[in-house]
Amino acid sequence: MSDKPLLETSLADRWIRRAIITTLGNLVTPIYFDWMNSLEVTGDEALGTLPRKNVVFLSNHQTYFTEAVYFFHLVYIRHRFPLEDPFVRFSAAEETMKKNLLTEFMTKAGGVTFRRSFRAGGVEVSRKVDLEGVARVEEAIRQGWLLHFPAGTTQRGAPIRPGIAQLLHRTKAVAVPVRIDGFQRFLLHRQIPGKIRQKASMRLFSPLDLGGFYAAPYSKESGRELVARLTSMLGDPPQENERSRSTTASMS
Repeated sequence: MSDKPLLETSLADRWIRRAIITTLGNLVTPIYFDWMNSLEVTGDEALGTLPRKNVVFLSNHQTYFTEAVYFFHLVYIRHRFPLEDPFVRFSAAEETMKKNLLTEFMTKAGGVTFRRSFRAGGVEVSRKVDLEGVARVEEAIRQGWLLHFPAGTTQRGAPIRPGIAQLLHRTKAVAVPVRIDGFQRFLLHRQIPGKIRQKASMRLFSPLDLGGFYAAPYSKESGRELVARLTSMLGDPPQENERSRSTTASMS
């Protein structure tokens, strides 16, 4: 690894981040999420009970940025937490965050980048784990709250990656599963013209009880059990046509 800081937190970077969040929070996200659309959130009353550091929110993934933007809106605008207490960040693939000025903008707001070992540029790959990127993710958890996507892709039905169990065991973080549904409907190109007032939902579960998992040495078996628990909460439910075919098959 290089000797440079894992996460840039200079005074200038913090003021840029504050400016981005304040501007979006006052001029954009209330209109987009609260007026143009309708988003039902449950379980967010527990945010105030969480420690301000070493917390990771584990969410399924449907769009590149909408979940992250709304999570910032939820924490800093709806619940009015101070902008650096907790210090909220989100994880993202390195190649995604280097695409254009918008993605660079999002990185400044709180993106933590890493190179995926299994996927790059929309295709499957197989490469070594990005240890420096993993270290940045772990540092982001230690410093505050991190919104993380353990499936690592927006593809429907993608499995939870097994590395999430090791990440949790190393950080001993408070882990809060987050289930989102309908966020694809919020994409701007699907709302123009006239397709506003779309509905979506976000559910924050209670923190996972990981005391026993953290106390014992890590094992592949305990890791698989944890991934199975997360899959039951965050995995995509069958689509309507899939359920219909299953029902028809069981009746024939």
